[in-house]
Amino acid sequence: MVFKCQENSFLKQFESKVLRCEETKEPIVEYGKVSPFEGFQVVLEDTILFPAGGGQPHDTGYLNDEPVLQVLRKGSEALHFVKEPLEVGSVVSQTINWERRFDHMQQHSGQHLLSAILENEYNLPTTSWWLGADESFVELDSVKVADDVVQRVEDRCNDLIRQALPVTVKFCKADDPDLNEAHTRGLPKDCTEILRVINIKGVDENMCCGTHVSNLSQLQVIKLLGAEPGKKGKTNLRFLIGNRVTKTLQTMLEREKALTGLLKNEPSKHEDLVQKLQKNLKLTNKNLQNTLNELAQYEIEKIKNMAEKPKYVFMFKKEATPDFNRAICKGLDGEGIFLFLASEEPDKPKEGQIIIQVPEAHCNALGSQITEVLKGKGAFKNGKFQGKAGDLSGINKCKKLIEDYFNNLQ
Repeated sequence: MVFKCQENSFLKQFESKVLRCEETKEPIVEYGKVSPFEGFQVVLEDTILFPAGGGQPHDTGYLNDEPVLQVLRKGSEALHFVKEPLEVGSVVSQTINWERRFDHMQQHSGQHLLSAILENEYNLPTTSWWLGADESFVELDSVKVADDVVQRVEDRCNDLIRQALPVTVKFCKADDPDLNEAHTRGLPKDCTEILRVINIKGVDENMCCGTHVSNLSQLQVIKLLGAEPGKKGKTNLRFLIGNRVTKTLQTMLEREKALTGLLKNEPSKHEDLVQKLQKNLKLTNKNLQNTLNELAQYEIEKIKNMAEKPKYVFMFKKEATPDFNRAICKGLDGEGIFLFLASEEPDKPKEGQIIIQVPEAHCNALGSQITEVLKGKGAFKNGKFQGKAGDLSGINKCKKLIEDYFNNLQ
């Protein structure tokens, strides 16, 4: 069956009779993400809401005031997923989510154009494609695609868009000889009766079930984001078309504006300034590490030189690094001292890292109490507990717990 959406991709409203309404628990699939669903599948006499197929995601919209969350094709029927039932025999008003539909039309027609140029002019056939929520890609039967080829393909596609070539749809029967000249990229296997051929004048003929623009000028612009390794020796060529290009540019401009405010410099100098900041940060971190190593050695010597060797050491330094704490542990290993070391996570001040190095007897007595107070998670191995503290607000309680334990030891 050819649906109304396939006859006229630009139709935004339509009325049709409800033929069937059945309960369903089939999940919703949105750009590859699966979500549980309990509701109803509605079958109409005809529909302007495109059911997922040919690499193109489903439309969304409304049946009367009821949101349509998914549309799937099963044989010759389109199943509309809604939360509430609709009366069989009633006539419902269909309204399309036009922003989503037109976006899919731009990406799908653009993919036809892109795949045609890649195959016809560069011998790079498309083996599959993916229309994602933010960007899309074509999978090419090639291990690698050079950057200069990507740029030439982009320029060629944009030149054809500027030529405003017409895009037409032709309906053919399965035995029509015209089908011999058409490609079948992404056509569902059970489309065997009336077939649609999408023609980009002088560029491509491709059998397809999806919704398309009527002129390449409606694509506005194509931007290729680069080629990257795909599966099994293939290459994925990522792309944006039309409104996605302008939306992405707006996002990038907002990010650039924010960086300009943070870096106090013009955009053309951002790269140089960030490189300088990274170099300075590397030097600062090196100096900090040297200082912390010296401080760790100082703490170790101070403890070792005490007139009376302490039974325990409790050390909570917010800024301490894991390397600092490990150095303390290493320096006091074998001294028979109970060590409790804690530090904060830089970006999560209520959480942190803890290390407990102990004689086993003390660990058995204190370990579970300490981890309970600090909501700690970790593992005890080779006389040492290392893990995370989920709540450092109990650090003082933890200190008193350790003090009381050793003060009460006989």
